Amino acid sequence: MSDAETTPPAANVERRRADRRQRPTSPWAAFWPWGHRMHNRRADDERRPYFVDRFSSSLFVIVVMLLLATLLDGFLTLRLLEAGANEINPVMDWLLDYGALPFVVGKYLLTVVGLPLLLVFKNHRLFGTPLRVGHLIPVVVGLYLVLLGYQLAMMHENALF
Repeated sequence: MSDAETTPPAANVERRRADRRQRPTSPWAAFWPWGHRMHNRRADDERRPYFVDRFSSSLFVIVVMLLLATLLDGFLTLRLLEAGANEINPVMDWLLDYGALPFVVGKYLLTVVGLPLLLVFKNHRLFGTPLRVGHLIPVVVGLYLVLLGYQLAMMHENALF
């Protein structure tokens, strides 16, 4: 074999110098509208934290459910407060001093601000356990559903429908 046959073309050499696999995916890549990676490619990489470029449609549905549950909780809380209930969360109680709109907007913003962090770091393990940060999102939605059920039961009990 001659040297010409074993030497790769210049384009291949140039591409190998900028191997994208030498750097991990940026945590901010999740917000870019392009990208292809939704999961880790290798089973060995599952043990390490990793970032992805895109999220699944089921995660999108869960996030939308969380945002809707936050708003519904705010409106049901306002209705219960009108009927004589008390707000036990001191931050929300402080926002209520400024009115209903700041209360609902503040409640929504507190959720919206924390959600991107949960999404970006969703594949990182929690305190060295097998649980990942992304497992918290459906748990929070479940807790909101329990809270909404409780609020609806209180409204029904007090004939607020």
